[in-house]
Amino acid sequence: MKNVILLVVFLFSALVFAQEKQEISTINVIGESTIKVIPDYVVIIVRVEEMGNTAEEAKKKHDNGVDGVLKFLKKMKLDSKDYSTQFMNLNKMYDYNTKVYHYTANQSISIVLKDLTKYEKLIQGLLENGINRIDGIQFMSSEIEKHQTTARKLAILNAKSKALEYVGELGQTIGKALLISEFQNNPSPMYNTKMAFNETLISDGSMETIAIGEIVISSKINVSFELK
Repeated sequence: MKNVILLVVFLFSALVFAQEKQEISTINVIGESTIKVIPDYVVIIVRVEEMGNTAEEAKKKHDNGVDGVLKFLKKMKLDSKDYSTQFMNLNKMYDYNTKVYHYTANQSISIVLKDLTKYEKLIQGLLENGINRIDGIQFMSSEIEKHQTTARKLAILNAKSKALEYVGELGQTIGKALLISEFQNNPSPMYNTKMAFNETLISDGSMETIAIGEIVISSKINVSFELK
């Protein structure tokens, strides 16, 4: 009998707790923010790609091209930590039209340029000293995490402002935040492209050939507030 009474008390308490929990009213809003940041460095992915009738011929051309690129980077006084090989390979290819094999050797090099005033000179020098392909250019910020934190804080404030605006018209207010979740947010690169080598990419120094622009950093956060 005692066990039955305890079970009844337990069930009653659980029911009361569930009812109290269900009585909590909430308001759900999405806070958003966008900030723009001037990039302070650029990552450039370049490639040296050479073809030959034999593996030895392709590799020799390739090695000469890479040697020219590395010497130029040293001449530009870039820190050795700011450029590295991403991959390199040697492929045997069959030409069905000529019925002969040829070989292609290539190497991809990632370069970090921290002085954007040297961008034009670097690109022109790379094209003149061995590379024949630019696979990607991306302007970035060294303080991206700090800016992302700022964007999140602004998004939270935006969510709170929205919630107060909505409930204010109803003569109500909001309480504590009950749930906070963040949508996946990534900074938008301003220039990220893939291009084959072309003589027209070489500037004579009298033209500006690219607009650096700004990096757009956005934050989108869902907040559930207690409604009072």
